[in-house]
Amino acid sequence: TQIAQLQEENKQLMTNLSHKDINFTEEEFHKHEGMSERERQVMKKLKEVVDKQRDEIRAKDRELGLKNEDVEALQQQQNRLMKINHDLRHRITVVEAQGKALIEQKVELEAYLQTKEQEMGSLRAELGKLREKLQGEDSQNGEEVKVEPNNDDCLSESEKMAMDLKDPNRPRFTLQELRDVLHERNELKSKVFLLQEELLYYKSEETEEETRSPQPTPIIQSKPSTQPESGIKRLIFTAIMPMVAAGLIPDDPTLQPIRRLVSLVGIFF
Repeated sequence: TQIAQLQEENKQLMTNLSHKDINFTEEEFHKHEGMSERERQVMKKLKEVVDKQRDEIRAKDRELGLKNEDVEALQQQQNRLMKINHDLRHRITVVEAQGKALIEQKVELEAYLQTKEQEMGSLRAELGKLREKLQGEDSQNGEEVKVEPNNDDCLSESEKMAMDLKDPNRPRFTLQELRDVLHERNELKSKVFLLQEELLYYKSEETEEETRSPQPTPIIQSKPSTQPESGIKRLIFTAIMPMVAAGLIPDDPTLQPIRRLVSLVGIFF
């Protein structure tokens, strides 16, 4: 009987212990299951945030790529416009130089015509004096008196030539020679302007290339002139400058082209 009683107590204790273990494991399981659910929710939220940020980053990258393409297109257009602007400035400077040369030529021709008018006036005055002198001389031969008016021009020309040899302001060259001189001078001046503009153009291109990729600057050597030496300097200093020194050409702004011409000739010769 005692053995049976002990066996029953043992069974009861075993059953009680088993019930306690079962309750404990279920509570722990529910607790662990609850924690994993919260973690899953947190992980899900974090994943949603990461996906959203990834989409935003991709959208920003696409937008940045489009902006870079727009910037490159604008830079190309800017370079093209700068080149066109540079070419237009070069053409404008060449046209302005040609216009200045034409204006200076006009001023010089006007000054030259003025000097010619003054020379004609002085020659007419000398011719009148010579006629009065010839008419005042005693001439007994009537034919000689008649011939004198006819030979008046010859005598006046010979005496005029004699006087011209002593006159420091006498014209030493013809009008055609002076026109040739002016034409040659204008051609040389236009060539100088064109060469200067070309030199500035190439220098600007070299500076642009240096800013892009540094390279050694090429040495620009001037080509020796193959044209024969002309008498422009001699004509200017023997024909125009004596007129200036004698006061036949007034000291006004019209002398500036002549002085510049003299300085230009000094550079070329």
